[in-house]
Order: sequence, then C-alpha cells, then structure tokens
Amino acid sequence: MATSDMAEEDGVVLPLHQKVQLVRRQLGCTSKEAVSLIMQKQQRLKGKVAIESSEGIFQPCLSPGYDKENRQQNTDMIMTNEKKVEIDEVNIDARCSILSVQEEKASVLAVTKNSGLHDFAFDKVFAERTLQPHVYEEAARRLVMEFLNGTSASIICYGQTASGKTHTMFGPPGQASEELQGLVPRTCAEVLQAVERWSSRGLQVQLSASYVELFGSEVSDLLREGRVVGQHREGRYSAVRATDRVGHRYVLDGHTEWHIQSLEELQELLEHGDAAKRRAATAMNERSTRAHTVFVLSLQAWFAQYVTSGDKHARQSRFYFADLGGSEQLSKSKVDAETKAKVLVVGGEEQSRLSWQEYNRHRQRVYETLNINKGLFSLKRVIEALHQRCRMAQEGVPSHALPYVPYQDSKLTMLLQEALGGSARTLIITTVTMDPTHAEESLQTLRFAETCAQVQKRREGDQAASIIVALDKIEQEIQALQQVIARKERWETRLLRRQDRDTVAGAFGEGTMVERIEVVPTSVLVGAEVEREQLEALLHRQAELKGLSSGISAFGKDYRSMRDEATKGAVDGGRGEDFRAGHFSSRTKAKDFEDEAVLADALRFFFRSCQQAEAVFGELKARTRLQRNEIPEGYHKAAKTMRQLWEDQLAQGHETRSFGKAMLDRCTAWRAAFKVDTSSRDAALSKLIHECGLQVE
Repeated sequence: MATSDMAEEDGVVLPLHQKVQLVRRQLGCTSKEAVSLIMQKQQRLKGKVAIESSEGIFQPCLSPGYDKENRQQNTDMIMTNEKKVEIDEVNIDARCSILSVQEEKASVLAVTKNSGLHDFAFDKVFAERTLQPHVYEEAARRLVMEFLNGTSASIICYGQTASGKTHTMFGPPGQASEELQGLVPRTCAEVLQAVERWSSRGLQVQLSASYVELFGSEVSDLLREGRVVGQHREGRYSAVRATDRVGHRYVLDGHTEWHIQSLEELQELLEHGDAAKRRAATAMNERSTRAHTVFVLSLQAWFAQYVTSGDKHARQSRFYFADLGGSEQLSKSKVDAETKAKVLVVGGEEQSRLSWQEYNRHRQRVYETLNINKGLFSLKRVIEALHQRCRMAQEGVPSHALPYVPYQDSKLTMLLQEALGGSARTLIITTVTMDPTHAEESLQTLRFAETCAQVQKRREGDQAASIIVALDKIEQEIQALQQVIARKERWETRLLRRQDRDTVAGAFGEGTMVERIEVVPTSVLVGAEVEREQLEALLHRQAELKGLSSGISAFGKDYRSMRDEATKGAVDGGRGEDFRAGHFSSRTKAKDFEDEAVLADALRFFFRSCQQAEAVFGELKARTRLQRNEIPEGYHKAAKTMRQLWEDQLAQGHETRSFGKAMLDRCTAWRAAFKVDTSSRDAALSKLIHECGLQVE
C-alpha cells in the first residue's frame, strides 16, 4: 500500500464537540463563537468564503432599515477554479495514533476513527521506558501474595506482534540480569523464597511447573522437546493425533508438571522451554513467537503431621502465565510471501505441480497466523460473554437466563477457563507500540484492554485538557534530553576523502581530465546519537499534538484581541442582552412576581389595549413594548395597591399563598380567560379598578 493511501485510510475527522473544546481552550471564546469559527474555517478551505473580511468574524447589526437584498456583495471571495481543495483533505483533522501515555492518570490519549480524541482509562499504565522491577511491584506482586495464600491467579499478556509481550513475561532470552528479568522469573523467585520459609517451619510444600504451547487444537509440552501432550503414553493412542482433543485436560490434571526445588532448576526449565518454541522471522518481528504459550505454577502445602493419616489437608493453587501470540495482518507481516500455488498454469498448460507436503510447508507461516488470530478471537468472545453475564446479573436476570460463555471454541480458552471465569484473580497486561505505522493494531489492543477492565461508565473528559497535559509532559522530556545531549555531545574532527575530477591548471576545462583524492577535515557532533534519535521521536509526537490545536491558528490572530478591539467600550463585553429578560412572559415564575415591577409589566401586558387604559394608567403607547423603567406610573401604583390588598387578606387569614404565587395564579387566570374571549378585557379591568379603588381621570 502506498504511503498516501495509508495516510488517507488513517485519516480521522474529529467530532465537532472536540473541535469546540480545542478552539475554546486556545482562543478563550464561548461554544457558540467556537462553532462559528470552525464553520468559517471549513468553508474557507473549501473555497466558499473570503480569506479575510474587513468585518472580521462579527456580523453587522441588522437595523430596522437594513436592506440585505441591496447590500453590496463582497468582492474578496475565493474563486474555486483558482484554488481547489479536495473535501477529504479539508475534513481530515488528524491521523490514527497514540498521542500520549499518562502514567499518573493511568490513561492513554489516542486518536481513533470512531470517536476522535479518546482517553483510554485503565488501572495502571506504564510508559515505554518503565523498568521491569517497577512493573512487577505495581502489577504482579499482589497476585503472588494471593497465590501463596491459596487463591489461584493468572496473568494474561495480550498485544500485537513485536510489542514486547514475551519480554514483559519472561525477559530477554538467555541468562538475563536481574534488572531485565520478566514477571515469570521474578514470581518464581519470590515463591521459592516463601517455600523455603514454610519448609523451615514444618510445612510440606510441593511446587511444580508446566510449560505448554497451543497451536490450533494441538497442545505441545515445551519441557519435553515439544512433544504433543497425551501422545506416547501407554494405552492412550501412543502414535496418533486423537489426543489433541483432550490435550488441555492432561495439563490441568498435572501430567505435564515438573517438580521444582531451586531457582536454578526453574531457570533451566525456562531456557529449555524457550528453545522449543515455534519462532520465525516476519516483516514485523525478527523473533516472532508463532503460537500461544502458557506457563503454569502449581503449589500444594500441608502440615507434615497429617501425612501419616492419609489426610493432607493440602492447600492448592495455580498461577497461569499466558504469553499470547501477537495478532498480525498478513499484509504487514508478509508471512504469505513464500506461499505457492498447488498447480501453476500458464497459457492453458500446466507448468508445475507441488506435492501436498511441499504446498503445506510453504503455507506454514500462514497457518500459524490463522491459528494465533483464531485463539485471540475466541478469547475476545469469551471476555465479551463474561461482561454481558455480569451486566445482566446486576440487572437482576436469573442465572439460568444468562448467556452461554463459549469456552469450548479453542484450546486456549479451555485451558484458561479457571483464570477467565473461575475463582482465580486475573490480571490482563496489554502491550502496544507507539509506532504510527501500526496505529490501528495498537488501538484495537487498547479497546480490548478497556473491555477487560469492565468500565461501566466511560469518562467524558476534556480531551483538550488532556492534550495540554501531554504537551507539557513531552516538553519536560525534551528539556531533559537536551540537557543530556549537551552534557554528552562533543565536536570531533573527521577526515573525509573526496574524489575530484578536473583539467590541468590553465586548460580552462579542455584537455585531459585529472582525477585526484582530496582530504577535507570536517567537524561533526558525536557522543549522543541515541539521545538524538529519542529527541527526534519526541519532537515528532509533539508536532502531532500541536497539530490538533495549532490548526486553529488558521483563524488568524488571537480571538481575545479581536474581541477586545471590536467591543471596546461596550459594558456588556459585546455579548448583548437578552431582549426578553426585562418583560413579562410565559416563562415568568412565582418568585419573579415578588417584585412589583414584574407585576406592573404584567398589568400593562394584559390591559394596555383597553379603552380605559389611558384614563386609569396614563397609557400613551399601547402598541409599543416598553422597558420596565418606561412603564407609566399608573401600573406601578396598581401593583402596589394589589400588594396592600394581599397583605390585608393574609392578616385576616383569607390568604395562605405567597404574594408571588397569588399574582401568578391571577395572571394565569386572566390569560386563559382572554384567550377564550378577548372582549372580556374591559370587564376584567373594570373589576380591578373597583377592587383596588383606582381613580379614573
């Protein structure tokens, strides 16, 4: 696939609410203004609006005499023929990628195709430079304590190929230093220390290990040269593959276990099993594990005094370590490069024919990939079914109506059934790569990890704030690297040999050509080449993060300065006032009527068109809505009189409502009556004049 095609395929259009967050945070405007800016930018890129308008982003106030039909058209419009922009190019805001790993927040900020900016939240997050001891202390040690206390535990490592699963679980191959050891050697070392202490206190302890590999429906024992589990057993199909169906059962029953007495024995078993693994080089990983591997620790402990009675009272527990094969795409791993057709036909004539053995040998890597992906797909189905059962159980669905969990779909899920759905404590570690080339696989891994975490309520965080935090963190890392580079880097003079071809002096380019070697001294910076590569990667990530927020710079100068210039001297900051705020309306509530000015406005609203309004209230502008400070004094006097009447009725015990509630009920009754019969206004006003004792001039 070409680079441009991959760029288009990974292109992401951010949702509008995320764009609004970014614009508001950078320019300090409201949501409505941010939407307006975004829309103007999109239209400008498509060639439909002017790049610069003399009026800025503010629209002119439409006065009553404003004639929009005869307004002079803007002559600075972009002609689409002059500069055409593809719609797809305009819409793409970012690319699928992981933007930031935030250990303190236990989250990963990424750009996804479906939701744009997304914060993946987990229990723990470790950056790419986290040391192995820290991962063990923070993630696995608690499970080791559970295992020693008699509770089964499991650690399942999931991720794409070449993302570091085997390194996390076992460490580098061979005799690794203590700092580089993975979770399995560290766990076994701590368990053996506990076994020694227990033995010194009179406990009988038996620790054993199994190391198997799952390839499709085949279970192989890595501690016995990769022999298929169940074969070569007396009386049990010694030379056939029928035992593939029950291979996992042999593992769970303990037929593949080796007893362990010391850490040296364990290290020897791990090296022996590692050498028997299926491995092959692919385009994505030079040492790709071509199957799922599971290491199982079994622990039994009992008191010695019960051995003679035949009742051990043993405490049993298992610890599963699943190093899953990496998910991969054939188009990227190139494992199908050596495949050949069974029969090659050219021009209707058969050119070559392969035997079935040779045909399958060329497709071995493809079969390995298919088996790996099938096991991972079965694991995903089991996880989804378990989550669905958990959710339905919380909703009160009876146990017999809960959905079936498909453990039987693969040997992997059958072997890990206790770890996935049993009583075992399970930790799932997912490994991803920051390489943007494999961003899609990394995002799929993050989604799987988020599903495993059983997040019931997604965090609707401020993605714009997450970008600011990520930028600050990367800036600190860049400054630290620059200090290291300044300390380690030095100038070094190197002699470069350069070959020159020229004519003899004075020949002016004619005649015999002479070749000579010229040595040129050159000064170069050396000593911090690795740090320079790390700095380049950080600067690239910083540019991606800034690209999400700096796209707003296309709006021109800072919005705050534009707003200050356009609204200079305005008391309301240029936002204007709601014309409905000072008038009585259907939205007016009882508490509003506690203010007599609101009641005066309501009286004018109902009775300003009556024949007696001018004589009673001094009404002169019946057809015009007035502000509260312009309402004639007669309405205010009527409102004050109505409050006095309410106070008298309250004192006499004839009224229990508040003043605001009483006036709201009365205005509601007037509205309903006038809606039915508009001619009843005059009669209602006459009744109000008599009730309040108003004078008619």
